[in-house]
Amino acid sequence: MKKILIIEDETIISFGYRLQLERMGFEVIGTARSSEEAEEVLRQERPDLIIMDIYLKGTRTGLDLAQEIQSKEPIPILFLTASTKPEIVQAIRDLHDCQYLPKPINSDNLEDVLQRFARA
Repeated sequence: MKKILIIEDETIISFGYRLQLERMGFEVIGTARSSEEAEEVLRQERPDLIIMDIYLKGTRTGLDLAQEIQSKEPIPILFLTASTKPEIVQAIRDLHDCQYLPKPINSDNLEDVLQRFARA
């Protein structure tokens, strides 16, 4: 089973992702609303995959956090974001082992992407 960390500033959205992921058979090891909360979880756990929003609580974005994570330990990251700004999409593509899906999330697309991560 793949362990997933959810980093999403909206609690209700995070909860919905958690339910959906658990129904798919994934283990959600934690949730975080900010980069600081995410770093705390990452000090204690090592997920196989991180699902993250671009915009988080606090001063740092998901892109900032992804760069920090990738510089320490390569963990695949799936961004789920409503942003379709070309510079955001390019920044995600420039990161190693990161993908994105636009919000609102289609359950079938999410499951397909997660299955590809699970097989990797």
